[in-house]
Amino acid sequence: MANKRWVFPERVPEEKINALVQRLHILPMTAAILAGRGLEGQNARYFFDPSGLRLRDFRDLPGTPAAGERIAKAIREKEKIVIFGDYDVDGITASAVLTEFIRQRQGDCEVYLPNRMLEGYGLNPQAMDKVVKTGAKLLITVDCGITATQEIKLLKQNSLDVIITDHHEPGSEVPPADVIVNPKLTGPEDLELLAGVGVILQVVRATADALGEKDSEQLRQHLDLVAFGTVADVVPLWGENRSLVRAGLAVMNRGNRPGLRALAKSAGRENGSLTSTDLAFRLAPRMNAAGRLGDAQAAFDLLLTQDAQTAQDLAQFLNQQNSERRNIEQTVLNEAEQMVGSFFELPNAIVVSNPAWPIGVLGLAASRLSERYFRPCFVLSEKNGEAKGSGRSIPGFSLPEALNASSEYLEKWGGHHMAAGVTLRTENIEAFRQSLEKIAKEKLKPEDKQPQLCIDAQVDLSDITPQFIKELKRFEPFGYKNTRPILHFSRMQVCLPPRLVGERHVKFKVSAGRKAVVDVIGFGLGERMAEINCNNLIDIVGHASENVWNNTTTLQIEMKDFRYSTEREK
Repeated sequence: MANKRWVFPERVPEEKINALVQRLHILPMTAAILAGRGLEGQNARYFFDPSGLRLRDFRDLPGTPAAGERIAKAIREKEKIVIFGDYDVDGITASAVLTEFIRQRQGDCEVYLPNRMLEGYGLNPQAMDKVVKTGAKLLITVDCGITATQEIKLLKQNSLDVIITDHHEPGSEVPPADVIVNPKLTGPEDLELLAGVGVILQVVRATADALGEKDSEQLRQHLDLVAFGTVADVVPLWGENRSLVRAGLAVMNRGNRPGLRALAKSAGRENGSLTSTDLAFRLAPRMNAAGRLGDAQAAFDLLLTQDAQTAQDLAQFLNQQNSERRNIEQTVLNEAEQMVGSFFELPNAIVVSNPAWPIGVLGLAASRLSERYFRPCFVLSEKNGEAKGSGRSIPGFSLPEALNASSEYLEKWGGHHMAAGVTLRTENIEAFRQSLEKIAKEKLKPEDKQPQLCIDAQVDLSDITPQFIKELKRFEPFGYKNTRPILHFSRMQVCLPPRLVGERHVKFKVSAGRKAVVDVIGFGLGERMAEINCNNLIDIVGHASENVWNNTTTLQIEMKDFRYSTEREK
């Protein structure tokens, strides 16, 4: 595991802190964190104290009005519509939002979610043949389609109208669809961050407008699914995304959707207090499990069912699928780590491959390897002379740029800066590995290959008050690009020897001089317990939080990392 590099914040001018204190009536430490994240003036007010749901006009996203008009026409004239989605949470929630909207208006639509094992990601010729045979007049892609040029041509030859809604990077050739809605292709820069389900919400708003509906409040019922898909797809929680997730969590916590109630219960959570962290780490893995093992239909059905017993049965099934997924993933990860360990030296970019690995867990394994070694990483599975797999990256290394530069070795590729999928001939695996290694060696500096802990503020124990904790909670919802504030505590005295909690966690108490004693919990840091003793002062980096036990609330530090106080950044 790579050692973490602590990155301390730049000093914030006092006048900026004072301005935020007066404007928002908050503590100076909270104001310093806001200003350190580049939030000032009205932007800080909107971030820290948003009033209601604020969305850009859907007309700001090119193609959206035309898509809305065409879908409205299909609803009015009872044309057969096929929604072609993706098998991950973003694609499933987006498909559910559009299906729910159309069916509530008596439109005729069905959903096609490809089987990951048999068909892979996105549109494919076999699926297009099936779509044509349905007699559909309109196909709408959801969270996919922007690189499916040949498949779209096939549909057009069979007289189908096609609307592409996607948020992935476009290829060199734009498909000949009737309408394309993709913020990565064209549109305002701030809308480029939308997840696939966020793009679909804009299309739904446009369709409602084209149908003459003026009550935008009725579209709020879909925001729970929009929040779920947005968090699960790990898009930055800024601007529009943050507003959608915040509003969507409020809708979700009313508990009106049986499927989400049952899914939360299966994950040990109850509706009413779900957070973005719950969505990302508890609900999303269960929702994703079915698609990773093959068929995502159960996950889709769970979101739309109105029957509590059906919801409970489907949630239980997804829970079982998730357990099976975890076991398979661990096997793949163990074997992949053995391969990496056998390398003469750790490469700048990791590519591992095995014919026995199931394709549905490759992205998860790539993510774990990338986190462990802090390198861009691809995990591949081989079958019939072809290798397919997923890649995950680190900050500072764009996968689309690297894959474009390595395209001579690839049959097919696509994705984001931090995650991508590839297909290549097995005889090209070594050439692909060498190409990525060369690119990574040129692009990545030594410090790029060391994980960072970006510290928001240096604080004293006396700063950790109930009011400060309350204000930190207002940074929620947390997610990508809006992480929980990380604090640095200097020269902490360990009061009592640490103890192991569970199998992997460490717990102890610290004080600073004569100041109050505070509990510290280090999740997953049990293996470092021997480094903590009462003879050394330590610096701690982590989160300030509250611990509730037996109806008693105490302040604590959730430790992310620590070091002896004599150590300093080089």
